[in-house]
Amino acid sequence: MGGLGGMAGNAEFQQEASNLSVPLEPPGPERLFRLESERSWMQRVEQQHLQGPEHDRVEFPEEPAVSTDRYQPRSFPRATELVEPNYVCYKRLYFNQINSERYGWDLGIIHPIVSAGIFYWDLIMLPYHCGTEPFRKYECSAGYCLPGDPVPLLLYPPEFSVTGTVLEAGTIVSLFAIFPG
Repeated sequence: MGGLGGMAGNAEFQQEASNLSVPLEPPGPERLFRLESERSWMQRVEQQHLQGPEHDRVEFPEEPAVSTDRYQPRSFPRATELVEPNYVCYKRLYFNQINSERYGWDLGIIHPIVSAGIFYWDLIMLPYHCGTEPFRKYECSAGYCLPGDPVPLLLYPPEFSVTGTVLEAGTIVSLFAIFPG
């Protein structure tokens, strides 16, 4: 008896399957990328089903209301956080000894003499340094190693600058003109 009922169910399934038309070609871009609202999609599905062999109406489930209560936004206390950047910007430094002041290099007993020599060299070259990139007002510590990092002792030669050379030469000529010797 169970076998006969299974046969009847199979026949119904085959009859329903013969009524369905399954397209064998893939849909084109105009069908895949069609822009339509959900309401117009529902109407289109109903129209297509009404044109089919069974003329039944398609019933979509009703959409339940999410809530009938008035929307209450969350009221969290205001949270602020101070963030320290990992770099610092500052005005240009004209008397800067990077190896000793930033990286902690110490040359022992001759360090005061070397440091004084670098200071006087920077004093003589001050017009040159002021004329190098005259519109750059700030420098940043980004790109430098952090204080305390192991850094080799490096020599930092001055970069060539036409405006710095002109300002240095102008300063020297002005000093000779003011103080003839």
